[in-house]
Amino acid sequence: MKNINPPYSWLTISLWGICFISYFAVSAQIKETPKQRLTAFITWYGKTDQVPFEGDCFEADGVDITKIDMKCIQKYIQSIEKTGLFSSLYIKGLQQEFIAKQAQIKKNGYAEGIDYDRYTLSQDPPSDKDLQYALNNNSFTTISNTKAKVTINVKKPYKITYIYSMDLESNVWKITKIESKEK
Repeated sequence: MKNINPPYSWLTISLWGICFISYFAVSAQIKETPKQRLTAFITWYGKTDQVPFEGDCFEADGVDITKIDMKCIQKYIQSIEKTGLFSSLYIKGLQQEFIAKQAQIKKNGYAEGIDYDRYTLSQDPPSDKDLQYALNNNSFTTISNTKAKVTINVKKPYKITYIYSMDLESNVWKITKIESKEK
């Protein structure tokens, strides 16, 4: 039988124990799965009185934006941020999008508006009930460390796939990017 140096074995056991406990301590702090977080998003999205309308912050000629009320945009972004559903990357992207639109207006006299729902990337978005049904019955999730993707295949009222990319921020899954693919 081989002798094991006791300090070495205690050190090894201690290090493994710290790693094991740390992993489970972080895992225990994450209260929701990405799919559960998307349920919260869909619930929020379904309450149209809670979803701010960014179009209130624009003056437009058709779909082209001719003026942006940046104070209104800041209130819009703050209300989106307060939901806790969107990552800091998503919020930063919104800010950059509106700054770029303002620069386009300054340069060209107008900026391209969006004529679709920002959260479903569609002019004719599915209802929150259709989204929730698809999330519960026709979706899959992939998780890699602090990143996740939830793919939702909606079949009613038309076939479309939504891909919600999420980041783990302060042990909470938050939406970073929304993509759609029509079938």
